[in-house]
Amino acid sequence: MRRLNALENPQPPRHNTHPFGRSWPTAAPPTGPDRSPSGAQGGRQLRSLVIVALIGIISGLLQALLGIGGGVIVVPALVFVAAFSQKEAQAASLWYVVPTSLFAGILYSQSGELEIRIAFVAAMVAAAFVGVVIGVSLVKRIHQRRLQQVFGVSVVLISAIMIWRSCTGNIVAIQDDPNKQYLVLTWTGFAAGFLSSLLGIGGGVLVVPILVLIGAFEQKVAQGMSLLYIVPTALFSATLYKFHAKITVDLRKVALMMGAGLIGAYGGWRLVRVTPAPMLRVIFASALGVLGVFIFLRARRARLAEHVPDWII
Repeated sequence: MRRLNALENPQPPRHNTHPFGRSWPTAAPPTGPDRSPSGAQGGRQLRSLVIVALIGIISGLLQALLGIGGGVIVVPALVFVAAFSQKEAQAASLWYVVPTSLFAGILYSQSGELEIRIAFVAAMVAAAFVGVVIGVSLVKRIHQRRLQQVFGVSVVLISAIMIWRSCTGNIVAIQDDPNKQYLVLTWTGFAAGFLSSLLGIGGGVLVVPILVLIGAFEQKVAQGMSLLYIVPTALFSATLYKFHAKITVDLRKVALMMGAGLIGAYGGWRLVRVTPAPMLRVIFASALGVLGVFIFLRARRARLAEHVPDWII
């Protein structure tokens, strides 16, 4: 009997009550694409992995083409595109450049046309370890924005000097005095190691110009030596970041970026083999100038943002 009454007098559909007195029928769950929070999060993760892979490929190509560690490209890209924090991006960059620089350096050293001076590389690496220790001890104390501005201006000046001397052929060489070579390259290794740990870069942007302008090394030889120098320096810096500064990174993303960087590095090496050394020097100097301007403007914008009241932003 109760069952018959229920069929004759069906109850109205149940409603959800709105806080302001309105109501609406309970809707059936959507049958279209997954719009749940978990689905959106999966999409963001996939997009983030694709971005990290592209950063690795582009950086690896420029790394082998120009003989730099790639940190000046990886760090800002991870911060502004992949939403890494500044310290996480620096740590990830240091881990990334170890296998990619080693791979590119081996390609350089195994080509019969280049003579890599391992003794000079060893001297720079030994001095770099001292600079790395000092840099890591200061990474949480020093005002990095100001340092980045100074570094950006210095890179632009070095770029201008390289282009001017490439055009005029005026190079201050110390290749006839081994003692001066070791002295200059030792201080170069120290400064590059200090900047490597403090800014999360490989140091090639400083090593290559000095090897070319002062050491009078051929451009491709200088780039190969720079890549081999970067490997132990970046590895030492990354280890100190992990255990001394207690800065961790997403190893899955770093591994993906490493794999993509190896592909890019091979492509960059193929370009190096067909590019004349004078043209390569001009390309390097031009890219260095662009990177210097970018680093300076990025640091300046960040410093201004730190001093602007929240109500203005």
